[in-house]
Amino acid sequence: MSRISLEESDLKRLFDALNDSVEPPEELVAKLFPSFMEKLAAGGKFDFEALNRIRIPTLEYAGKRQEGVILAGAVLLGQSAPLQILRTFGEPGEDGWRNLIVQGDNLQFLKTVFLNQDPLIKDKVKGKVKLIYIDPPFGTGDEYGGSGGEESYTAKIMGSEFIEGIRERLVFLREILSEEGCIFIRIDYHFGHYVKIVMDEVFGNNNFRNEIIVRRGQSKAGFFKQFEKINSIAVAYDTIFWYSKRPETRFLKISKDAPDDDRVNGKWMNLIKSKAYDRPTMKYELLGINKDAPWMWSKDRSFKAVDNYNKYIEFSRHTHESLEEYWNKTGRALEFVRRNNNQIQYWIPPRDQVLVDNNWLDITGYSHQTGYPTENSEELLFRTLQITEPDDLIFDCFGGSGTTAAVADKLDRRWITCDFGKHAIYTMQKRLLNIADSKALGQEKPSKKYSLPPKPLAVVSVGAYDFSRVMDLRKNKEAYIAFVLALFGIPREEKDFAGKYRLDGIYAEKDGDPVEIFPVWEDDYLYHVRLDEDYLKQILIQSRGRIRGNYRIIVPETCTIVGDLTLKNQSGEPVSFKLLKFPYKILEEASRNFSLEEQPNSPDNINNLVSSVGFYFHDDVAVEARKTPGGLTLSRFSTPIVNREGKTYEGLEGLSLVLIDLNYDGKVFNLHKAVYGKEIGEDGGIGLEGVTEKTAVIAIDRHGNESKPVYMK
Repeated sequence: MSRISLEESDLKRLFDALNDSVEPPEELVAKLFPSFMEKLAAGGKFDFEALNRIRIPTLEYAGKRQEGVILAGAVLLGQSAPLQILRTFGEPGEDGWRNLIVQGDNLQFLKTVFLNQDPLIKDKVKGKVKLIYIDPPFGTGDEYGGSGGEESYTAKIMGSEFIEGIRERLVFLREILSEEGCIFIRIDYHFGHYVKIVMDEVFGNNNFRNEIIVRRGQSKAGFFKQFEKINSIAVAYDTIFWYSKRPETRFLKISKDAPDDDRVNGKWMNLIKSKAYDRPTMKYELLGINKDAPWMWSKDRSFKAVDNYNKYIEFSRHTHESLEEYWNKTGRALEFVRRNNNQIQYWIPPRDQVLVDNNWLDITGYSHQTGYPTENSEELLFRTLQITEPDDLIFDCFGGSGTTAAVADKLDRRWITCDFGKHAIYTMQKRLLNIADSKALGQEKPSKKYSLPPKPLAVVSVGAYDFSRVMDLRKNKEAYIAFVLALFGIPREEKDFAGKYRLDGIYAEKDGDPVEIFPVWEDDYLYHVRLDEDYLKQILIQSRGRIRGNYRIIVPETCTIVGDLTLKNQSGEPVSFKLLKFPYKILEEASRNFSLEEQPNSPDNINNLVSSVGFYFHDDVAVEARKTPGGLTLSRFSTPIVNREGKTYEGLEGLSLVLIDLNYDGKVFNLHKAVYGKEIGEDGGIGLEGVTEKTAVIAIDRHGNESKPVYMK
């Protein structure tokens, strides 16, 4: 440990701060914890001077942390979680890529992407995301349900907690963007002005591109007619803020269908630009007019267009053709410029498409294809993704109904989407697997179907692990090593640690101490060898005194019969063996940094899923159901999870959600309805039409553990 050096004046300032119950000055923190600050700077790779150079307005509020601390915390505290594939659909191409639906806390997933260690996404995502679109909860305090009454997510996080939660995610989102990438964030009037300031701070106000307005839905202005006086007017739009990673980046143009008149007729527009454009070479006399402001076109181009128009005038004296007819006859390529009184005008020909401005009220902002609340429309995402190209990577960590993923899939973009709620995950899975039956993009007629199958995709989990899947990884040594290291937040480095310590089995370091991985990929160790005191003594003998201090061993709980133990090496120095065992309900090493939140089970009992981070192991959930005249009844439900008092749930108390597939094919669960726990009768009854022997259910407990699909009995 580093020694600290405090002068008498420093001590006085420290005591004064403690007596006044306020934080010590920042410079004292650096003196009190010098080694930690060094590790923080190295781990986060941030530059305080660079941050200080950004002189823009910022928000100050309780709980706000510096960007460097946020990023370095992910490194130093090991805030990463390995990804596990739950199910796959379709075979990937030569590049091995599958689009991803990620079930789990999006902040946890962002940290995993940022650390870039998980084998599933290593070197495939960080720094390669071309466009991010997010529509987070608006911090309104509201709760949102599906069309069938099911609760889907909450916007209960408000105030500074909401702002910091969004800001922390934006910091990581910026880090995973490519250098040519950009981000769109949809927000409403409740916190939009605050989010704009946060975006300026995180991305830099020089990277602000546009503020776009998008239609919310049916106007509620008529609602106010019943009142003599009002305190506000109806809100008709949300706001989308568009930022880039770098100010130099240029994007493809965004267009929309032209009005009917513009498709047939051309129109004349002023050729002059604003005086604000300082372009001396574009200032010249044109048709007897010389303005202080520059023209839009170069001199040669303008003079050529004047000549074209004069030829048209001469030609039309004999043919009486319109300019549109002449333009079509001459190959639809000529440009025209004329003088109209004291104005120089250029001609815009008929066109099928026109460029958009930042007013997007011409399209619907929300739609209702899936029944999921606040479902963004495909029209909106189709327009947004026009700035990208095929094979670009699109990212949405507030996946919801899966609109971003669906549109990206139709446009041949790669995509990753994430959501915490199981309702959202199964909604997205159903939407993507049935994408062929959905409407084709850009088609006004709803009868025109997309008709193509989905690209290969996988549903993966982050922050929750099935122990049987962990043990399956022992068949692949490298995958197992990467998994268990990530499980305990230990980075995998390309170093020869076994050679450094001259001991087999050491694959990493944590805080400068060696980390051994118990070799369960060898059957003898998995089934016969047990980690006991003799095993630890053998390590000391083999090390010949080279090991001192802490020595960590990652080991399955079933393979050890001792706990943490301190023994002396051959030189008489103590060696503290720290056993990192798994599984636990909440891992002891991670519980300081991670907390398990429950899935919602009613409108009155919804936790703040946006800020939750689950780090736990899947437990087995059992359910049985039978068909009844009015629907179905859950005849049995059990889960081994316990409540916050450590007691097991009785009856249906531990049930959060029931997912129903009316016609389960035994392979792919196709969600037809989601029913939350508090909506189920005390006898387990669920009212629903169309239940048959082929109907299957999945039960999900409050920790997000889910049963296998079960048919009606």
